[in-house]
Amino acid sequence: MERMINNRLVWYLEKNKLTAPAQCGFRKQHSTTDHLVCLESFVLEALVQRQHAVSLFFDLEKAYESTSKFGIMRDIYNVSLCGRLPCFIEEFLKNRKFQVRISSCYSDFFDQEMGIPQGSILSVTLCT
Repeated sequence: MERMINNRLVWYLEKNKLTAPAQCGFRKQHSTTDHLVCLESFVLEALVQRQHAVSLFFDLEKAYESTSKFGIMRDIYNVSLCGRLPCFIEEFLKNRKFQVRISSCYSDFFDQEMGIPQGSILSVTLCT
């Protein structure tokens, strides 16, 4: 079900040009390799012209854990998504619980107040 919802959401975002043009990862006919090729070309061009090439990389630490559920729903309504799709996503995000396992020991369950579930195909789209 999540895969079907994700396909529909991605289709809507692509059709309405709501995905950033520079976003390559997790998009059909795009790849993170596209950015690596651009970087390689940039560096090689600088070498040929005997110039410096400067690049900046950053990693969003705990991106899934710190994503605001309210922010996701606000963005969904701001892009004029309506009907059952936003309702499904809202239900997908609320009342989630998790527990931690270390070896064969499990913790108690905790409410996931912030963030989106890891390991779901839908979470990738909601996080970007």
